[in-house]
Amino acid sequence: MTIKLNKKLFLTKHAAIYDPKFQERLYNAPWKEWLGQSGYFDVKDEYLKDIHNWIHSSTELKIKNLNRFKHRDLIHGTTQAFDEAYYRYKERRLRTYRGEYAYHKRIQLRTFIDNKNGSYVPIEKNDWVIISLPFCGNGYQPPFLEKLLNDCTKLDVPVLIDCAWFGTHSFDLDKSLWEINIDHPCIKEVCFSLSKSLGLGNMRSGIRYSNYDDNLPIRQQNNYNHLPLGLAQIGIWQMKAFTPDYIGNKYFRMRQLVCAKNDISITPVMHIGLLDKDHPDYENYLIDGVYSKVGIREAIKLHRKTHKDSVFCKAPFTSLYVNKNSDELAFCCVQSDRYPVSKGDTIQSFWNSSYAKDYRKKFIDGEWPAGCFICEESEKKSGSSYMMSHTYMPLKSIDIKKGNELHRPRYIDYRPDNLCNLMCTMCSPTESNLIQKMWKELNLLDQKEQPINTLGDSISNSDLTKQLVNKDTLQLRVIGGEPTINSHIHSVLQYAVDKGYAKHIDLRITTNFTNINKTFEIFDKFKSCDIEASIDATGSTYEYIRRPAKWPVIKKNILNFANRYDKDNSKVSFGLTCVWQLSNCFTVKDWLPELFKLVYENKKIKNLFKRDQGIHMLECTTVKQVGVTLLAVPVEMRQGIIDDLNEILKDWKNNPLAKSNIETLIWYTEKTKFSFRELKKFQTQFPRIDEYKKTDIKTLSPKFKELLNYE
Repeated sequence: MTIKLNKKLFLTKHAAIYDPKFQERLYNAPWKEWLGQSGYFDVKDEYLKDIHNWIHSSTELKIKNLNRFKHRDLIHGTTQAFDEAYYRYKERRLRTYRGEYAYHKRIQLRTFIDNKNGSYVPIEKNDWVIISLPFCGNGYQPPFLEKLLNDCTKLDVPVLIDCAWFGTHSFDLDKSLWEINIDHPCIKEVCFSLSKSLGLGNMRSGIRYSNYDDNLPIRQQNNYNHLPLGLAQIGIWQMKAFTPDYIGNKYFRMRQLVCAKNDISITPVMHIGLLDKDHPDYENYLIDGVYSKVGIREAIKLHRKTHKDSVFCKAPFTSLYVNKNSDELAFCCVQSDRYPVSKGDTIQSFWNSSYAKDYRKKFIDGEWPAGCFICEESEKKSGSSYMMSHTYMPLKSIDIKKGNELHRPRYIDYRPDNLCNLMCTMCSPTESNLIQKMWKELNLLDQKEQPINTLGDSISNSDLTKQLVNKDTLQLRVIGGEPTINSHIHSVLQYAVDKGYAKHIDLRITTNFTNINKTFEIFDKFKSCDIEASIDATGSTYEYIRRPAKWPVIKKNILNFANRYDKDNSKVSFGLTCVWQLSNCFTVKDWLPELFKLVYENKKIKNLFKRDQGIHMLECTTVKQVGVTLLAVPVEMRQGIIDDLNEILKDWKNNPLAKSNIETLIWYTEKTKFSFRELKKFQTQFPRIDEYKKTDIKTLSPKFKELLNYE
């Protein structure tokens, strides 16, 4: 029988997790600088812009259609929005779900939307409604939500959406729950707070979205700057350091273990759990006769103190990486050790292997496996790593033998070979057979490295392909080489379609956009498709980097793609990555404005971007044989690059996405240390590569000639 809960650790109050790094960050805030300003903090506009972008930066919880509201107002936590709504709708009857935020019943009489048996109590014309999302009752979405919103729309019943628990969530349960669409006309206002997500409950600030333009306090206070601007400044400071996914990413494992030890069911938010009816404490935590809800913050705090260095990665419990370079499998692409595939091996034999079990046991014990040292080092240096890319995968249970409740991988990263039609400057033999051929002829290949299985001739391609996807697969990621010219990738995609699996799979694909062919036609068959375009410049710089591609063809393909999904982009999203490198840094004034115009001024393309993310700027760091990174650029030559970027910024300072892109490039340029060794690589190898590719980097800018002769 389950033991009774410790009332000091498991509370009836549902306080959010307060991470120690929140306080540490506040200690380091420039208080003297802030307080030395004359008058009030003039930060309202900055705060409203930052919190809007911060909300949409979540990779786990999508908030859609907030832009339909005319006004964004700074509020003193979500409670201020509630207080004004109580007054606004004083002649109406307040309706809430059972399990809703207790503040409402303390302030105003309410009538429940649902009975104790879970049935729906119909909305009436003189009602008004408050709904929390994530739902305060159980951390999910409340029952019959869509019906409720449709009824409210028909009867013109106003709805307030309370997103106070946004930023406390994790994607480890049903992924379908984690999209909140604010498109119903009945939704009159939506409010967010930083109290729960960033530990600012005593320094309250938030945002309200609405179309209200009236004489009630919130609009008037915003019009006249009668606002908690000092608290807004603190919010800006904290948002710069912590994403909305920070709590969910960090506390997933702790929540999992704390709840498992005490027979508590986990929820999608980190600070509450639920008790089943057979738990001896069920009645003690029961709310509104429906939800037995437990606040687990104190229990997590104790676990954190006694397991200071614990770490957890979901990859060994959810994911499979098929390595294109040899007959090997792993859980993710950055593992240093791999599982060798032999004839007769299956995905399941890998999943059940001692190799897999050892990885899972290490993470369950809160330790780093030896093969994960890359992420371990990255976490120590920056607090983030590739490990974070696995955090959103659903995982209801953790098991050393089975991995998860379904006993199979659900996230597939498939990279069958290095077949590619380009030889990009910053690329390596593992990504392009053309680069492999060139490096071999130029004697640049590291002889210690394993031979690369080119063009998909490995065991993993021949024997395991049909095992990659099944009815339980949630995501399939395919990378090349170039996927659109790869028959192995096309076969896997077609197999998923033919078996009926595709309609349940989120497809992610990275492509150079040289081809819009039959592979593209398959994308529509999947549940969703996230297409990432690799574009590192425009014009002559692009054609130098991505030889033999032609920029007019690429531009036309992207525009045609956007036109194709102009009327219906519900299933397809588009992103663009740009690699900042030596080959494009001196010509940035020639190509970056054109790229901005293509992406940020074309409505059809903008509509395809997920969460208003825009262009993703990456720093080239990995190609060790060739001096193609900014390590090869002397410090005194970088000021001209920074000046060029600041000049571009003058024209794009009012576009937050472009501004962020430019600031990122400036940061990359300033922080990278100069390496004379890398410069010598550039001076030695680039002329040889130019001769092989029949190109000449000196034609792009006189700066390259200067760099080639630099001593």
